[in-house]
Amino acid sequence: MKYLTLIFLCSTLLFTSTSFAENDTTSKAEPNQANDQKLNSWQHLETLVTLIDTMDLQLSELRDNLKQTEGGVKDKKVSDEIKQVSLDLQSLRTALEMLATGGADLSLFSEKSNEKFDWREQLESVFEPILVELRRISERPRKIERLRADQEFYSQRLEAAQSAVHNLKQYRETAPSEQLKRAFTQIEKRWERRRDELQNRVNLVKFELQETLSPSNAPKTDPVESLKKLLGGRILNLVIALAVMGAVYMVLKTMANAYRRYLNRKANRRRAFVARAGTLLFYLFTTLIVLLSGMAVFYVRGDWVLMGLVFIMLAGAAWAIQKSLPQYLIEAKLILNLGPVREGERIIYNNLPWLVKVLNFQATLHNPLLQGGTLFIPVKKLVDYNSRHYSETETWFPTRKDDWALLEDKTYGQVVSQSPEFVEFKVYDAIKTYRTTTFIEQNPRNLSIDGFTLLMTFGLDYRHQADITNSILKDMHEYLTDNFQKSPYADSIKKLTVDFEKANSSSLDLVTEICFSGQSADKYIEIPRLLQRLAVDACNKHGWTIPFDQIRVHTA
Repeated sequence: MKYLTLIFLCSTLLFTSTSFAENDTTSKAEPNQANDQKLNSWQHLETLVTLIDTMDLQLSELRDNLKQTEGGVKDKKVSDEIKQVSLDLQSLRTALEMLATGGADLSLFSEKSNEKFDWREQLESVFEPILVELRRISERPRKIERLRADQEFYSQRLEAAQSAVHNLKQYRETAPSEQLKRAFTQIEKRWERRRDELQNRVNLVKFELQETLSPSNAPKTDPVESLKKLLGGRILNLVIALAVMGAVYMVLKTMANAYRRYLNRKANRRRAFVARAGTLLFYLFTTLIVLLSGMAVFYVRGDWVLMGLVFIMLAGAAWAIQKSLPQYLIEAKLILNLGPVREGERIIYNNLPWLVKVLNFQATLHNPLLQGGTLFIPVKKLVDYNSRHYSETETWFPTRKDDWALLEDKTYGQVVSQSPEFVEFKVYDAIKTYRTTTFIEQNPRNLSIDGFTLLMTFGLDYRHQADITNSILKDMHEYLTDNFQKSPYADSIKKLTVDFEKANSSSLDLVTEICFSGQSADKYIEIPRLLQRLAVDACNKHGWTIPFDQIRVHTA
């Protein structure tokens, strides 16, 4: 009776509401059609009133039968039926009132409830559909596991009972007196009954387990129908939710990009902070709206299982955020450009200098002198760093590609490539690879930018003591200057001087200092040889005597 009442109630509400809606929207329809719809509505109302009167009579008869019963099981059955009919009757009367009043919300006129809000009960009602679904899916595996546990439980006790009966039988047969035999016989009978009962339980559990595991009793489902049901059910709901969430995100992202371009056209320090705060709020607002749009899809589609799973994920995320809230606040300060690392400043990251170009959820670091010198890293990795203002004259790396350099270990070569990870250094036509941090630790001297200076100590015999500080200095300077002007290095010479250094133990030493620009950095090895050759040629030209083992070349 209950289900018939509910079916009738739903159909009545559907047809009646449809009739009323059609009457409202088709006020200009033909008169005959409007009259037919109105007549149909009256027929449904009459049927509903007739059903209410019938159920009212049925309720009166049940109450009379209850007075005539003498209690017991029949009395309870009649009472339950009276309660059910009363509820159905109340539902029909409520439906009649709603139809008669044009769909008025009758709950507004009910007495105010004084029940206290119980969050545990509300939470259970939210997750109840998920638990019901999981219980339905796992019903057969759980039943099999329970039967196996019962089988093991009763089998262990059956073995113990059988052992006890066997021992009691032996004691009874070997008892020395009739009194002991009677006592053992009584105990043996009790244990035999216990053994038989356990044996029956084991057999019953074993049979039920075999029936459950039998392929013929396995749930029979059509794979095609199951796939259609799955694709048309939760998977479809999930796809629709993801599509809606993606569309909402793209719309909000487009609006945010337009707003950011507007701010960039009128950029100043105050607006930059506003833009950063707006970006941070946008991400929070977007996350909330996207989640709500997905939940709205599940709500409209009536998929409470997926809705509950979303609640579970949100609860987990809230718990994680609660634990990491101080860290998130520090990251928020960095994104707002209020932390120890700021945009447009210099930072040392992984022992290399970087320019902080962008601070967002993903920070952008840039080094203009490195190949591939742009890093995109999560802003949380910059929490423990500090940046500073820098001068335009500061260098971002000691060398550039194709520069010639001299390392601290006297290795001389040309930079072939330099990246944030490795520097390839060409030494005598062979490539030597350094880790970038190791290369910097070698304190490279960039000859292509800074240039270089050569110092040569040249000793003459003491027989030239009278002229060593005047004419010899002048002649040596003129000879070296004239010949270097004729060499390929003439354009790179910045200074050339010849001076008396000291009176050594067996020679009078002259020191020659010649400075070159970076243009001749690739000839750093060849020029000292030319300098020595020209010094010897000057001695040969002017007849100066060179003491044994007195030519020494130094670089500064």
